Amino acid sequence: MEKIWVYFKGAKMKKITVSLLCLSSFLLATDYDPVRGEMLSLSCASCHGTDGKSNTTIPYIAGVSKASMHQTLLDFKSGKRVGTMMQKHVKGFTDEELEQVSYYFSKVKR
Repeated sequence: MEKIWVYFKGAKMKKITVSLLCLSSFLLATDYDPVRGEMLSLSCASCHGTDGKSNTTIPYIAGVSKASMHQTLLDFKSGKRVGTMMQKHVKGFTDEELEQVSYYFSKVKR
């Protein structure tokens, strides 16, 4: 048993730990459900336009990267970022639902 512990000590243990952390991040990723994403995105249409293609001063969100949009929505939800309606609006969604919305809009062509 002592030989095994010595083998895994130091740099090898760090590599194993980093590898396991990287692999575990895949378990936390949400599977994209296009129907659910589209359904959840309907609440955005009144301000951001159909499919996120706003023709007013409200930001155009069609084609925005999933990671960027998801982080922005989480920032609104946590209060890190302020906006007129967004802070109130995103609080009605779970983080997973915000990720689904982000997936949906990232797939919409600009």
